[in-house]
Amino acid sequence: MNRLVCGMAVVFSGVLCPGMADVVSFKDASKIKSWDAWEDHEKKSAVTNILQKERRSVTWEKFNKAEPGLKEIGRVKTRTSAEIKSSKWSVDCCTLDRDYAIWDNFKALLPMLGAKHARFCSGWAKTEQKKGVYDFTWLDKPIRECAAMGIKPWMLVGYGNPVWGSDFRLGMRVSQLTGNAEAMAAWVRYVKALVARYQDVVDGWEVWNEPFRQENDYAELFYQTAKAIREVQPAARVYCAALSDFPQYEVVLEKLKRENSIGLCSGLMFHPYVSNPDNTYRGKKDAWMQLRRLAKRHSPDLDMIQGETGCPSQLEFAHALANREWTEYKQAKYDLRRVFGDAVRDVPSNCFSFIDLQYTFMLQSFGLVRSNALMEFVYRRPSWYAMCNFYALFDDDTKPVSFDERAVGAHTLAIATFKRHGKTLKAFWFSEEMPTDSLDFARLDLSGDVAAGSEWIEMVTGRRYLLDDPRSVPVWDSPCLVVED
Repeated sequence: MNRLVCGMAVVFSGVLCPGMADVVSFKDASKIKSWDAWEDHEKKSAVTNILQKERRSVTWEKFNKAEPGLKEIGRVKTRTSAEIKSSKWSVDCCTLDRDYAIWDNFKALLPMLGAKHARFCSGWAKTEQKKGVYDFTWLDKPIRECAAMGIKPWMLVGYGNPVWGSDFRLGMRVSQLTGNAEAMAAWVRYVKALVARYQDVVDGWEVWNEPFRQENDYAELFYQTAKAIREVQPAARVYCAALSDFPQYEVVLEKLKRENSIGLCSGLMFHPYVSNPDNTYRGKKDAWMQLRRLAKRHSPDLDMIQGETGCPSQLEFAHALANREWTEYKQAKYDLRRVFGDAVRDVPSNCFSFIDLQYTFMLQSFGLVRSNALMEFVYRRPSWYAMCNFYALFDDDTKPVSFDERAVGAHTLAIATFKRHGKTLKAFWFSEEMPTDSLDFARLDLSGDVAAGSEWIEMVTGRRYLLDDPRSVPVWDSPCLVVED
């Protein structure tokens, strides 16, 4: 057993020597809101920047050691959200309504990422804890501070409220509202109060989240909620929540048509959680194309929005993409493949999640930012840097041109082409399976696709290189970018 000697007394590790600090009683151990006691004797310097708190990321270090065999010429210059004029990219800041994350613990990082939009949950149960009394102070701070950072907040309106006989958790039955006239009336009053309070900074409203297999009740909820929102904010954009299959969207849209109110819906959300993000756009699983066609069939003004997706950074036992051996290597590659796939198809895209979420029964690892069980900032994951680099280069000045896939030996090579300020940008990656942990590059002859003297960018780290021989281009299962004049 490890022992520490302090004067004549022998104490065991974890118990502080007399005079160094107050000894914490064992009965209070569950209340401790700090790291363990190893560093308690060290003098702490004042923290003036959140990055002073950042711990080491071994995975990030290893990404930076991956060697493509080219001459390095610099790094992508990332930009804050305020420095980017406009883009269609969003990051997820939901679950503050259920206290699964703490705004003050991560807000200083948010503008560094470069996303121009952020998704929040409205939290009826947290706001109206006594019938007829609204307390929005908990929500005011994140919404107002987010807007001040140059990031446009948009709002998921949900869930239920126990004081009106409904649940406040993910997965609650919508019928708890639609089947209870008193509860439904209270919901409509709350929605109007919510929109009135934030309409100066929020104009995008998502009605509920993932009401799977409840299409008839949800159709009624969407109709009543959208009417309430538009009554207060006529120019609001109101989005149908992500549903689990296309017939469910049909039920919602047919309900609106019967009410002569198809214009209440501004778009259809979808949440494509699949192990290989590229499968979202393929064959019978081409959810993007099917959903866009469905929307346009009902109204030329309707389109679809990727409202939430990402992947864990470790093997999870619950929630989306559980029971797969995810790592921080796979996560960074996955998030890039998802956002490039959405970008080349001109689909607004939301990355879930900004920070890990402390659910009641698990610490979920989807975050671009790693947190601990105290919901404190630990470090920025490689996926964070990957998204920083993407957001810096793919604002609204970068336009999609084309997408192609072709067989290259045992691989399927994806090629996404864009134009930016007169330059051609081509992203290449292997797309046939879910991302791997490998940091080894293959070498491909892409002389028919790119020119010598182009710039090659590894998008996770943002390292820029001179591509002197297009017959030997480094490619792996994550997008790398070639920029040509």
